[in-house]
Amino acid sequence: MRREGVVIVLASVLAGACGGCGSPSPDADAPPSVILISLDTLRYDHCGFNGYERDTTPFLDSFAEQCVVFDRAYTTMSWTLIAHMSMLTGLYPTQHGVMEAELALSPEFPTLAQRLEDEGYTNVGVHYPGWLDDRFGFGRGFGFYESAPSAAEAERKLKSGLKGIRPGWPYFMFIHLFDIHSGSLVGPMSTMYDPPAPYDEMFMEGARDKVRGLDMQAWWDKPAAPTPEQLDAIVALYDGGIRYTDSMLEAWFTDWEERGLLDNTIVIITSDHGEGLRQRLARFGGHGDLNEEGLRIPMLVRLPGGERSGERIDSLVSLVDIVPTVLEFAGFEADERLPGQSLLGPARPGDEWVYAARSNIGAAVRADRKVIYREAGPALVYDLIADPGELQPMGPGKERERFLAEAPGLFEDAREQLEGYFSPPSARNVGELDEETRNDLKALGYGGEVGGD
Repeated sequence: MRREGVVIVLASVLAGACGGCGSPSPDADAPPSVILISLDTLRYDHCGFNGYERDTTPFLDSFAEQCVVFDRAYTTMSWTLIAHMSMLTGLYPTQHGVMEAELALSPEFPTLAQRLEDEGYTNVGVHYPGWLDDRFGFGRGFGFYESAPSAAEAERKLKSGLKGIRPGWPYFMFIHLFDIHSGSLVGPMSTMYDPPAPYDEMFMEGARDKVRGLDMQAWWDKPAAPTPEQLDAIVALYDGGIRYTDSMLEAWFTDWEERGLLDNTIVIITSDHGEGLRQRLARFGGHGDLNEEGLRIPMLVRLPGGERSGERIDSLVSLVDIVPTVLEFAGFEADERLPGQSLLGPARPGDEWVYAARSNIGAAVRADRKVIYREAGPALVYDLIADPGELQPMGPGKERERFLAEAPGLFEDAREQLEGYFSPPSARNVGELDEETRNDLKALGYGGEVGGD
């Protein structure tokens, strides 16, 4: 494995932290451990293993060779809160209902951590503060669940968390890293994305200087007019965050492998959503919204013993498929209430939809079509075979006749499938975010999501 730049090596941090926790279980039939890593805001097409021209992911590129790689994986919304609730419950947004900052998962429906805890797993979670806090229900089932504002701090928190892993017992480790996401947009020193040195100049020398002093908050929220050089600098900084995160993962996986923590372990690496990078909107905010750059995500699954290494799957998969996958490969009974399916089972049929949604708007995607809809009905249709870049939408103002011919039937088919799913108890209201959290999230560009003034 290659190392470049500043890499924090876990060997010194975790030395002795979990004792013999990495030793193989004495029970050959013990269920596998599970590592689930969410790399917030990682676009699928900015990864080397998905064909990106920049060397952003050298470790993940090599790790992908040990994995099953899913080429058409979709999130359930380009918003951290909604997507992670789907990731950790196996429910679509309209099922779990956590689509506003004031709502939390019903205590009557289990998270993945709760399911695994019931089967004797020791659960350790580290997450970026804000959208994955306990108030929404994410901490349920974890014996250790701590927030960390950076990958470096996550590393320190893992030192404590791993102490609770019992030798010979399966564990579930969930890690949410935010270092790719935009940093604070407030103030003249903001450069939108904020990778540490030397990663801030890895893809463009002087990238920070080219955008420092600009009003990044305004560029995020409103139409922006960057020069080509400024836009290139912002993308280079975004890519620098990817490369930094990749280097951290390399160090961690090197250590885990040496300690045997990967011997009987399912590893899933994915993202909650992509990033717009002003690809089609005049502003930078929105995380790609309901377009492919926002909804398409990377998805890697490594099985114990390297089973099925190197396979690439081009059928549609969704974040809601993660929970069924873990249940199957851990040997537990399937939950027929879940809308997803095991990632490593039969391919999803080409006429079956996957969904993304937030309050009053959503998208339904199948192998050949995407329908963006509002409560009243379909708003746009994309032909993903003829127009994979979504450059020619069908809508009331463009290709109107084709839209009117196709959209109603597609929308009705998608709605019928969605309405056929299990309806869990409604999300519960937990009130507004506290002022400090609300201000922190506003600084990151979530002004419209946090509520309050």
